[in-house]
Amino acid sequence: MRRTVISFLVVMSATPTIAETYAMMLGSRQIGTLETNGASLQSTLNNTPLGVADGTFQASVTKVQLPDGSTAEQYLGVNRGGKTRDISVIRQNGRVANVTIVPANDATDLSAPESVPADVLFPSELFARLERAGGCPAPLQMYDGRRLVAISTASTATENGQTVCDMDYRVAAGKGHLSPFNFKSLNMQLAYAGGALARVTVSAGGFDVSMVRQ
Repeated sequence: MRRTVISFLVVMSATPTIAETYAMMLGSRQIGTLETNGASLQSTLNNTPLGVADGTFQASVTKVQLPDGSTAEQYLGVNRGGKTRDISVIRQNGRVANVTIVPANDATDLSAPESVPADVLFPSELFARLERAGGCPAPLQMYDGRRLVAISTASTATENGQTVCDMDYRVAAGKGHLSPFNFKSLNMQLAYAGGALARVTVSAGGFDVSMVRQ
């Protein structure tokens, strides 16, 4: 992480030990892994076709102390691979107070703190919420420094003993996913077995990527 992103903060809590691992699948091909512990997650892609999407993404939320002595939460998002990007977001009293993006030209209109609604979840928090839901989740909003995503359950079914949730996933504001396509909506399906998150499948542009709990 570049010093410009974090030099003004004192980290108050370390990243906990990783607790869960998911295989990332493109069809029947494993292309990487996702590891998560609630406060942080890391995805590693190391077997994508022709290596075009290989790289890592790390997301974490820690408590920090600001220069004025007050406390806040800091989200850090770190992309390495075909794209290098560092994002720091400070949230205090439920509101986004500061956003820093390196390189700066990756910022969007949603990188202005005043444009972000209150009580949004960061990516690692969203995944932890899905894990803890035990079944199809209530509506959620996620913010990653560049976009606001709204997620809600569209339909519920039982298949092979699992609870399957078809989700409405849309970028409510900010930049879409997967440049240059900039998808504003994705097909998303969750599967729960015995109350535990067993699978997440995201589809766009004719490709299905699944995260299957190990």
